[in-house]
Amino acid sequence: MESKKIESTLVAVHSLKTTLSTISEAVGVVPNKVMEEINEQGISPVAPQIWNYVDCDGNMDSEFTLEVCVPVQKKGADTDFITFKNLQEYRCETHMHKGPWSDFAQVYPKLFMELEKQGKKSTGSCREVYHTCDFEDQTKCVTEIQIEVN
Repeated sequence: MESKKIESTLVAVHSLKTTLSTISEAVGVVPNKVMEEINEQGISPVAPQIWNYVDCDGNMDSEFTLEVCVPVQKKGADTDFITFKNLQEYRCETHMHKGPWSDFAQVYPKLFMELEKQGKKSTGSCREVYHTCDFEDQTKCVTEIQIEVN
């Protein structure tokens, strides 16, 4: 794992309540709608999509807030579906995961065990940055897992 400080980032965001067992319903649908809305405003993405997990306790059936974020170069007009905001500066430990998202159920516990070994404490906030998404062959996916630490 690598320690990083992520600077504040302007994003177009759609927030929803979900659980880890139902989160797959958002894949493709929500990000595509966010992209459609920013494109209609003539705004371009400037970095990979970020999924921000707020108050997620790791339990498959616990409800939490998921923010599907697209970093943008300028603020647009809020709509019924998206808002524009700055994700705050984020101090985290990161792990580059290469492979299917279905592996996350095994990856996250290992990452939290590594943090514990290092004497670091998670704030309970995690992000996933989707550098490469390949829905046809997920072995080609590259996702940066960011775990906020204090």
